Amino acid sequence: MLPALYCVTTLLTATQATAAPVPGSVFKDCPECPEMVVLPAGSFIMGTPEGELGRQPDEGPQHKVTFAKPFAISRFHVTAKELNAYIKQTSVVIKSGDERPGRWCEASKPSYPQGPRQPAVCIDYHEVQAYTEWLSKKTGKRYRMVSEAEREYAARAGSTGPFPFPFDKEGEYQINKHANTYGPKDGYSYSSPVGSYPPNAFGVYDMHGNVYEWVADCKHPDYVGAPTDGSAWIDDENCERAHMRGNDWGESPIFSRSGNRNDRPKTIRGDFLGFRVVHDL
Repeated sequence: MLPALYCVTTLLTATQATAAPVPGSVFKDCPECPEMVVLPAGSFIMGTPEGELGRQPDEGPQHKVTFAKPFAISRFHVTAKELNAYIKQTSVVIKSGDERPGRWCEASKPSYPQGPRQPAVCIDYHEVQAYTEWLSKKTGKRYRMVSEAEREYAARAGSTGPFPFPFDKEGEYQINKHANTYGPKDGYSYSSPVGSYPPNAFGVYDMHGNVYEWVADCKHPDYVGAPTDGSAWIDDENCERAHMRGNDWGESPIFSRSGNRNDRPKTIRGDFLGFRVVHDL
């Protein structure tokens, strides 16, 4: 675990954060932009050891990834309020979909009640890309989708085990004190307002539940040949499936592990799937 100095919560101006990217610094580039937190440069071991409970073959081989300089990631899931601002300002139409009973998505809105601080959901990979392009144009800064390596680095926050926090009780595989998973046992039947659980040592929230998050990388069955600089692994711009990370409000905690991977077709949308963004400093 990293020292507490990384949990700085002072809200800086975008200019201050860009001029001096102190790890833990928090900033916004515009009133309706996501709140960003600066992560430190450094290295970590990506993937999971063979003995980790719940490990899948696509989580290895473990390999070292190095970030040469700091970068900023959205402190929370991008929220419904933030996505609504984008929709209002651009008049973009988010498609509807998901034929599962009770799970219909109507133009970015789930079937369950959704407040402005709940995660934006029901948006596909291409629509996330379009949102990042809008942020970049609006702010004059480079925003983009999160890479799989950046997402795992942010989730681990200096830890090496399955989670950067302890289980609720010794010997029980439950994380309800730290994440929204596995139904209403933690107090939420669906998604919770962002920031409802404690942040990790990097000052990032909701990395192990609430909603899954799209990442930029094409689906790969393992890490053989994966980049070691933290960049997204996109060997085919037209790949049909991309990875998602983090778990959601209805799944078992074992899928919340820092190194767990999953994937979906890029055109899928669901009330369980949201996103974050990265800001290059």
